[in-house]
Amino acid sequence: MSFTDRVLQLLAEHPEGLSDAEIAAALHTNHAQANIYCRMLAREGRIGRNDLVRPIRNRLHTPDRPERTPPPRASAAEAAREEGAVQDRVVAWLVGEGWRVLRVADTASRERGTDVRAERAGVGLHIEVKGYPSTSYADPRRAHEVKPTQPATQARVWFGGAVVKVLQLRQEHPDDEVAFAFPDVPTYRSLIRTIETTVATMRLSVFFVCDDGSVEARWGGSA
Repeated sequence: MSFTDRVLQLLAEHPEGLSDAEIAAALHTNHAQANIYCRMLAREGRIGRNDLVRPIRNRLHTPDRPERTPPPRASAAEAAREEGAVQDRVVAWLVGEGWRVLRVADTASRERGTDVRAERAGVGLHIEVKGYPSTSYADPRRAHEVKPTQPATQARVWFGGAVVKVLQLRQEHPDDEVAFAFPDVPTYRSLIRTIETTVATMRLSVFFVCDDGSVEARWGGSA
């Protein structure tokens, strides 16, 4: 049984809902892993997360308890390339690869610090995550407006910010793994190629997250 199935089964047994911490305790995992899977399930519309109370409670969707979900703001492809979605998929992939997730930043609130931090066999991993700009605004009041800046142009600016952050992480953690995580789009692949020698020399890794959720990992500057 997958971890996702275990979370859904547990919530089915607790119709009153459970917090991330309660799910982590029941499934003998850490809080970060429970949080990221619950956020991913909520994003997919399979559970509801009541963020009007603290701690946030997760409830399974049932016919007699419909949960309100916000209307989609973007196409499925655009949604899969949002920073939060890319982060969720990378974390889920890391867990499947045996990494213990120690920190997952809240991208929705623009939380400062490293986006993802994990550990495996005594080796640390620090990841800077970027999404791909959408063509529409996240603010529902501006949903009818078209952004004046082309996504590829904005993505280049975000890429520059990611490079600075990753270089800072490399200096702070010279013995750990340091990585970029991007949605798998031509713009980011082309930009990575422009710095591939530096990526290899500084032992940086790159994770490309496909729209279907799969992850292509290029470890240690092998890009």
